[in-house]
Amino acid sequence: MASDRIEFGSVLESKGSKGKLWLFIIPVIVGVFALAGYGIMQVSKAGSVEREAKAAQQEVAELHKTVEQRDKLLTDARAEEGLQRSAGAAAALFYGVNPKAQESGIAFAHPSEKAVRVYFYGLAAPPEGQEYVVAARTKGGQTKALGSVLPGNDGTGFLLAKDVPEGTSTVELLLRPRDQENLDGAEPRVAARYPANGERGILAEAPPAQARRGRGPRG
Repeated sequence: MASDRIEFGSVLESKGSKGKLWLFIIPVIVGVFALAGYGIMQVSKAGSVEREAKAAQQEVAELHKTVEQRDKLLTDARAEEGLQRSAGAAAALFYGVNPKAQESGIAFAHPSEKAVRVYFYGLAAPPEGQEYVVAARTKGGQTKALGSVLPGNDGTGFLLAKDVPEGTSTVELLLRPRDQENLDGAEPRVAARYPANGERGILAEAPPAQARRGRGPRG
């Protein structure tokens, strides 16, 4: 019996030691998992902060881009308004280069801005499949389309062109096939002088030999 009690006590003592050991190990394990979880949370939080920072930087960049675009639009609008209000360096009446032409108009030239604004009157509806287009012609005979003109119900039309090429001598109104990019086969209607460098005031009609030669554009 004594021996049994000793063995039983030894077992209790042994189990108590193991229990104490587990009482130490379990908190350590819990602590390790807690630290690992905290580290994962911190890494996730850092990644989230980085993503938010990048998103904020992108939003700021987009905002700057929007502001720059707005400023450019405002600048262009003010420049365009200034051109429309200005009398220009010179003005010229459109003269006929086609015996069938009934159109008339006036051109206000802004050579320093490479611009011209034109007003037309007596514009009939263009034939089916055609359109009115304003073109610049240089002294060498090269032509460049500046833009299309859509007649109003009252027969008027307007265009402000800001890409008049250097060396332009005349501005012309033509009829060409709609959606055609070049001026091949376009029919001249009326034309107006464009000022040379330093030329100002009211420009007289071009000499008859030049004004009514009736030669179609080559551009």
